[in-house]
Amino acid sequence: VATRSLVVVVDSGDPSMTDTTAPGHDVLPDPGSVDSDSSSGLDEAPVAAADVSDGLSVDECVLKAVEAKERGNGSFKGGENAEACQAYQLAAQYLRRHSEVPAAKEVLLSVQTNLAAAQLRLELWEDAAAAATAALALDPASVKALFRRGVARARMGELSDAKADLTAVCKADARNRDARSELAAVQERLAAAKEAEKEKLSRLFAGKSLYAPEEREVRRKAAEQAKRDRERVAREAAEEEALRADWRRECERLREEARSERRGRREAAAAAAERRAGVDGDGAPAAGVMQVEGGAAAEGAAEG
Repeated sequence: VATRSLVVVVDSGDPSMTDTTAPGHDVLPDPGSVDSDSSSGLDEAPVAAADVSDGLSVDECVLKAVEAKERGNGSFKGGENAEACQAYQLAAQYLRRHSEVPAAKEVLLSVQTNLAAAQLRLELWEDAAAAATAALALDPASVKALFRRGVARARMGELSDAKADLTAVCKADARNRDARSELAAVQERLAAAKEAEKEKLSRLFAGKSLYAPEEREVRRKAAEQAKRDRERVAREAAEEEALRADWRRECERLREEARSERRGRREAAAAAAERRAGVDGDGAPAAGVMQVEGGAAAEGAAEG
């Protein structure tokens, strides 16, 4: 399977997932997350995890973590991904003991999702998946963490798990084009794997007696598997149709909003035109119109 190149976008604030997908690329939004217990495949951060927060208050740890995170964001933007990973890891170490404190938890979640994005850039798929999993331990509904773990799992060939993550992203955000693109690629690979397995079974059956006991057993298992596959395909088709229905409803809602806005502008323009023509709020002719009509009547009387 051909490897697809990665494009990752980062900003200094909380990462978002609004990037557009460039042809032939996997677009990853801002930097991702970190599992503070996972290895990144890089050198360890300069300060040991057991010592980094010793003697510091929670507020001091949060402040130092934010400073390290900002350094990581700067390195990430400059393409220095290994340095970004180290900075994010250091930030996570400051917060490791305080993950239950709301302020620390919020920063830690951001740091971990940022680390996942940096590791994806370095093609450290296992580390990125672990970092995103750690982020999901803090917030199981994190769309960014689900997306990045899905991408990492897809690159490792864990297609079923990748599909589960990316499907969850699409359900949470039906307009997320990056997730939909990744999900489509995973589904294509799953379909290809299914065809390859079917071909393998076909070759296995070739040249064997229809009445051989071992062949009957193989056929029985194959039939059971085929049944399970049909049921799975039906479920997947229903899920895909549900996603398409969500997409269509969202598009129709946006179109209706646009139509309502255009109607409002037309009505406002019509009202303004009426006011300019001298029509008051009760529909009675304005004074200027009465004078013109009165003048015409007087002229008619004079002619008579």
